Amino acid sequence: MASTASDHFDVDEAAFMLLRAGISKAYQPLEYMLVRNFLGGALTSVGGMITLIVKGGCDGLNETNPGIVMLLGGLVFPVGLAMSTLTGGELSTGNVLFLSIALLQRKIPFWRAIYVFFVSFFANLAGSLFYLIIAHFGHILSDEPYKKGTITFANDKVLEVTGITIFVRAIGCNWLICIGVFCAFMSRTVISRVVSIWIPIFVFVAVGFENSVANMFLVPIGMINGAPVSVGLFIWKSLILSTLGNIVGGGVFVALVYWFIFVYPKNDGVEDLDIREGRGPILPVLEKRRTGQTHTSSDPITQIESAASALEPVQSINHVRRPSTAAGRDRLSLNPIQSLTLSLRERATRHSLAPVTTQPLDEVVADAAPTAATTPDSSSSSASASSSTSSAASASSAIAEKID
Repeated sequence: MASTASDHFDVDEAAFMLLRAGISKAYQPLEYMLVRNFLGGALTSVGGMITLIVKGGCDGLNETNPGIVMLLGGLVFPVGLAMSTLTGGELSTGNVLFLSIALLQRKIPFWRAIYVFFVSFFANLAGSLFYLIIAHFGHILSDEPYKKGTITFANDKVLEVTGITIFVRAIGCNWLICIGVFCAFMSRTVISRVVSIWIPIFVFVAVGFENSVANMFLVPIGMINGAPVSVGLFIWKSLILSTLGNIVGGGVFVALVYWFIFVYPKNDGVEDLDIREGRGPILPVLEKRRTGQTHTSSDPITQIESAASALEPVQSINHVRRPSTAAGRDRLSLNPIQSLTLSLRERATRHSLAPVTTQPLDEVVADAAPTAATTPDSSSSSASASSSTSSAASASSAIAEKID
């Protein structure tokens, strides 16, 4: 991991955090998935509403300096996406990045990625339409000049462009959005994350790219106010074609490229079973099993940054390399005191990670039990055997104390 003194993560570290987030998002409970994506669609609609207010209120300026109006719309639209990202909301456009990396690394099955994407898409649609009801019945965009602005915007999005144009613009849109998400994962502070998200989104709005989730609010509000756009045309152009382009832009030009550069050449160290209970924070199960602690931060990116420390190998008692105690000796050739010493060493190694004594076996035996006479005569064999038994018992106690 990067040094804590740095104000950002390296790009390869961010790529691995995206991988972990993708697995976690894929296996989070359905109710969490629905709520987070509903909030994501609703908060994105906040940015769309402000954009329509700016464009509708600058009708005169739009006639003389349309570029300035586009820039102003780009400046205000990212507020919704920034709020969604910082508070745990999810978007189907961003999930393209997360799910694609996890799928490319073979951490989730293809059917799972499709399932999560469709749940995300329709939950975003529900959240966007819900905020559309708030804006409509709150009469936010129902009066002039804002009403005219919503109609003009819907016509420009659907009637004035061809299907292939929408598809190509959608590719460019999600390419920029996913770059913004990637940059946000490299950031350590809230300010840097907001800036990372804001810049690419400002660009895609200012140049007029197509975002399927944004269209879920921007086009229907114009249809309600009188834009001559049919429901079928809205679904085909603003949802289906823009979604397909968003998948290509985020899945190919960001997920595939950066997976190939940073994730594919390395061992990711991600264990599927650590994440398949993804309830609560982004990576609660992974962090709990690795460190015995859980996160309390409400910032999902902070949770992923902390959990990314699990990318480093974790050593457990089952993986500790135990020192060789035989040292090339044949166990059968050891005398009783040496055999007992060897057994005590192995027992201490099995039940404790504390380092055991590294004193050579011969020195332990010599310190623990003074050697008997080297050439005892045959007439004292019985006494010698009794003495050996007593010496072995005292030596055993001394050896155990040394090892403890």
